[in-house]
Parts: sequence; C-alpha cells; structure tokens
Amino acid sequence: MELKWLDDYLALIETGSFSAAAEKRHVSQPAFSRRIQQLEDWLGVSLIDRSRKPLRFTPLAAKHEADFRSLATQIYEFQATLRSDANQSPGLVMAAQHSLAAWYLPTFLEELRSLMPDQRFRIRSENRDESVALLARGHADILLTYETRQTQSDVPPQLATCCQLGEDALVLVASARLCESEDFMNPKRPLPLLCFPPESFFGQAIRTHALPELMHARLVTIQCVSEFSLGLREMALIHQGAAWLPRNLIAQDLQMGKLREVDSVGGEVPLRIVAYFSNHSGRALQGLLEQLLARRSAHSKASPPTHAEAYPALE
Repeated sequence: MELKWLDDYLALIETGSFSAAAEKRHVSQPAFSRRIQQLEDWLGVSLIDRSRKPLRFTPLAAKHEADFRSLATQIYEFQATLRSDANQSPGLVMAAQHSLAAWYLPTFLEELRSLMPDQRFRIRSENRDESVALLARGHADILLTYETRQTQSDVPPQLATCCQLGEDALVLVASARLCESEDFMNPKRPLPLLCFPPESFFGQAIRTHALPELMHARLVTIQCVSEFSLGLREMALIHQGAAWLPRNLIAQDLQMGKLREVDSVGGEVPLRIVAYFSNHSGRALQGLLEQLLARRSAHSKASPPTHAEAYPALE
C-alpha cells in the first residue's frame, strides 16, 4: 500500500466528491479514481458504492471511517518520531510516578531545561513499582517518585543519587456536598471510602499511617478501589465517597471549594518528593545533577528554613 492512497481516501471523505478530492490532491480525476481503486484492491474490499450517484460509501467503509483517520495519524506520528530520533540525541529518560506526572512533572522539567536548554527528555509515566524497576534495569536515567519515612524506594546509592525536591501529604477529602450531608458526618453511619489497592504504594502508606485511626472512629464502606489518584479524584468530585489524595494534586479543587479536607476523622500521611539520578548514565546526567544540587543549595542558603527543607529530619 502507498500512503498517498490513504491520503486520497481521506480527501474523498472530506470533500464527498471525486472531482473535488482530485483537485485537492492535485491530480486528474481519472488518476485519482485509479488510486482509490488500487486502495480497494489492496484492502480486498469495496469502499465506494459505484451503483449509486451521488457518491456513497459502503456500510463497511462508513463503519471504519474513524479507523482510517487514526491509521493515517499513527503513520505520520511514527514517521515524525523516527525522524526526530535520527536527527537528535536519544535524550534522557525520566520515569515518573503517575500522581507526580499529573502535577509536579511540568515544573520539574522546566527547572531541568533551564539548567540544560538543549537537553532532550523522554517521559515514562508509570506506577511507582514499575518506575523504580525502570531505573534499576537501566531503562530510565531519572526516577521521580514519592516516599514516606517508612516506605522508601530501596534504590542503592551505588545505582543512583537521591535529590529531595519537596514535600506533599495524602489528605482525606470529600466533595463539599458530601461533607454537608448529615449521614456523612454522623459517627453512627458508615463512611463511604474510595481506596487505593492494599498492595500499592499509597495503599500501604494509608493503611500504615491513617486508616487504623479512622477505623477506630468510624465504620467504613469501600465504594471504589483504584490505583489511579486522578480516578479517585473524579469519584470524589461526583460525591461517591472520601479519598486520601495528594494535597498538591487537588490544590485547585480545594481552593475552589469542590473538595474539602475531612481532618476531623482522618489524619494525613506526610510525603516527600524525590528524584533519583542514575550513576551510570554518562556525563550529561551527572552535569545536570551537579547544577541542580548547586542551585538548590544556593537557594536554601539565601532563604530562611522552611518546613519542606526541614522534612529530611523525618529520616
């Protein structure tokens, strides 16, 4: 198959006529018709119902119109990726925990690019365990992840250098409407809860630091289990229950009053944001790490101590 046949067919869909499509594709109408016929021959199916006028597509063609568009898009994206990779350096791979990729990653990337404007980065957004595994296997140069005092990433210092970037906390939140309902705040009624899986990083942290206290005070009913913070956020926004979520991830929801912290029944889980830089990824990465540490050191000396800077004392 020739890619121009696919482009011809998409032009035919858009214009609805052979003559207009041929003009758009800058070919004669007979040549255009032959190319559409060649596409049909290659596919082994009829796309045009030639027994009727004006132009009408076969039911099969109409059913798969979106697939034709998607196929063309994928081919051109793949072509662009190959050309980009051929003309540029491979770049550094960053594995980022899903929740951090959703809110912290853009700011962190901007900081790294300000230090090395010509450096390329490729992002892998994964769950925490897979992100750590990518670094350990040498498939990622930088790991961006959350940690708690008890649950660290177990990345050996021989493999990577750790840089603390900031802090966050898992806080129990619910929609404003739910918080105002009598049943939700009634200690004799079960509290609807949206949870992370027990084996996930957030699930383990909540079950260690916060859930026992809540279950001493209230009965709970599990309404939803998901490993994705953004999914639980959406469920909380439509009043399905309370969920522990990273405070910075939902900062705008809290500011706008869409979600409220339910601190009367659930404690928070302190988190720290860290990046691990591989010790085996070459000079570019080591130079980037040195610049990052130097900038943050200069900033900490120029600014009064903050709670975020004091957070390492938890270790």
